[in-house]
Formats: sequence, C-alpha cells, structure tokens
Amino acid sequence: MAKGVPIVAGAVAVLGFLGAAALMAVMMASMWGGGQMGMMGGRGSDPLEESPVIGATQVRVEDFAFAPASIVVDVGATVTWTNYDGVAHTVTSDEGDALDSPLLGEGETFTKTFDAPGEYFYYCKPHPNMQGLVTVRASGA
Repeated sequence: MAKGVPIVAGAVAVLGFLGAAALMAVMMASMWGGGQMGMMGGRGSDPLEESPVIGATQVRVEDFAFAPASIVVDVGATVTWTNYDGVAHTVTSDEGDALDSPLLGEGETFTKTFDAPGEYFYYCKPHPNMQGLVTVRASGA
C-alpha cells in the first residue's frame, strides 16, 4: 500500500460522515418546519382560533390539520373524519376515551356518534399540534 492511502481513505470516510450529518440536519429542519414537509407536526390546527361550523359532520384530516377544527352538532349526530394526508393520523380525546381512533392511513375514516352533550377536545397522537373540538348540544338547543 502506498504512503498516504490510509490518510486519503480516512478523509473520505470523515467527509462521507459529515455529508450524511448535513443531510440529516436538512431533513430534520424540514420536518420541524411547516407546510407539506412538516412530518413532526406541520401547520396544525387550533379549534379555539376559528369560528365553529354548526352542523358539520365531516372533518377532513389534511395538510396536518383538522378542517374544520371546531364543529357544533346536536346529540345523536354522527361525525366522520377522513384522512387525506399521505401519513397516518389519529383522532384521540384529550381526556377520557370518547374519541380513540386507530392510526388512519390515507383514505381511511373514523366515525363517532355523539350521544351526550358536551365539549370533546381531541388531537392527533403523532402530531399533537393538530387539535380539534366537537361541541355537542342538547337536542333543540
């Protein structure tokens, strides 16, 4: 083996490691950022920052958000969440187990009939900045 070959091989290995580390840093930055690449959270949704949609029974799970994030329905209404994202999401109660969907893949749905009045706050387990609220009002309210 010629002199200097181990040094060159070592330098190539170090540069390869640094290149991989730089690539990982770019990927992590895009994951924590907003938009479509926000794999760790995306833009999210906050039901307290939007006006509730009265009578809506369909919620889109799209672009790492629930839309609409705040709905008002009457007792006995059935609400369906449909995932339009290419990654899995859940519909999970903040407290209790009123809403407890499995991971929903693209095109999958979760349905819940609300039998009792109240406020049902929920979120997505893998993306906790995705939040929603179903307000169920007594019949005739």
